[in-house]
Amino acid sequence: MSNANDNNKNNGNDNSRDSYPEFLNFLKTVDSEFLSEQRFVSEADDIAEGQHMLLHLIKAGIDVWVDNDASRPRFAPLATNVLKWGGEGPDNPSFCAPLSNKHRYKVSGRMNNEVYISFTVYTGKAEGDWNDGVVCALNHTEFERDADGYFEFFIETTATQGALHTEADKPCCIIARHYFEENTTALAIADLRCEIEIECLNEPGYPRPIKPASLSEKLTAAENFIRGQTLDRPMPGAAAPPSWFSTTPNVLPKPERWVPTEGGGAGAIDNAYCAGLVILQPDEALIVTSRWPECVYGNVCYWNRYQQSTDYRYRNGSLNRKQMQLNKDGSFTFVVAHENPGINNWIDTEGHMMGNLYWRFLMSTGDLVQPECQLVKFSDLEKSLG
Repeated sequence: MSNANDNNKNNGNDNSRDSYPEFLNFLKTVDSEFLSEQRFVSEADDIAEGQHMLLHLIKAGIDVWVDNDASRPRFAPLATNVLKWGGEGPDNPSFCAPLSNKHRYKVSGRMNNEVYISFTVYTGKAEGDWNDGVVCALNHTEFERDADGYFEFFIETTATQGALHTEADKPCCIIARHYFEENTTALAIADLRCEIEIECLNEPGYPRPIKPASLSEKLTAAENFIRGQTLDRPMPGAAAPPSWFSTTPNVLPKPERWVPTEGGGAGAIDNAYCAGLVILQPDEALIVTSRWPECVYGNVCYWNRYQQSTDYRYRNGSLNRKQMQLNKDGSFTFVVAHENPGINNWIDTEGHMMGNLYWRFLMSTGDLVQPECQLVKFSDLEKSLG
């Protein structure tokens, strides 16, 4: 037996014997360099929360890139009621599948209670990376559905009318996004189900049993994915944020619609965005007033510093249009605070002194209103709200 193993090593077939510990060492590097003082991560609570987020990235990376295959792909979840990373939306379950330009695919499914569904093909510098930009996209208004909501379309190897396509000699993946607008935050609904399937149309063979070289390639793809969400992120102050993101604490900019220059991985291309840094002392609260635009979906949520939503199963860190109580003039006012102010429109920070407010407006039309913000003492809330 030992001689056989030695022969495998000499033939270069035992790649996983090297790549597996390399992957584990990479994770140690992410822990030490991404969760570092250079990125202003020094408090024990922030380190622990960052390590928890890293575990979520590992979970997603293994599910999408290791236990998945472009020859026999499946839609692996990117966001669930507990899986959180990279700015997931509390109302929008999302899924990812790897693609290959060697294959054609059929995507099928059913639109049930969603207000919006989209499928976007991304490309990157290497397998597992999708940060180079959007190849193509389709939303639910761009493919046919029957009376019961069923649909199907194809992913071709070249650009084709009414279909998605991959690009030759480039790694690609597809992300499916489902947006719900219910009185209960969608990802907190235990029996919520998204009906989608992806099928390779040519006979590619079987994905298992996995071989050493294949596992090595898959671990590299998972590493590329995790690296893109951590070490490849710009150091603080090294890159200007998009104009719709305010780094001035407790001030929000005017929302803007997505443009192709923003590249990939940032969300559905039909979205308009508005976001900003929120810093609240224990005795402070932020009052925000704005108006929903005309759109198929609108939401504001709170993220921690790692772009994770707060716990929407048991807490109140997200408000969509159905959940937000309007003022008499059609505007709305909500409060961001560490503790319950006793009103319906409350965004719970979970006690984080620093985080972000993040807004999404899908398929919006007309003017987008800049939110108004007022920082007050929590004890003065009742007076400030009138």
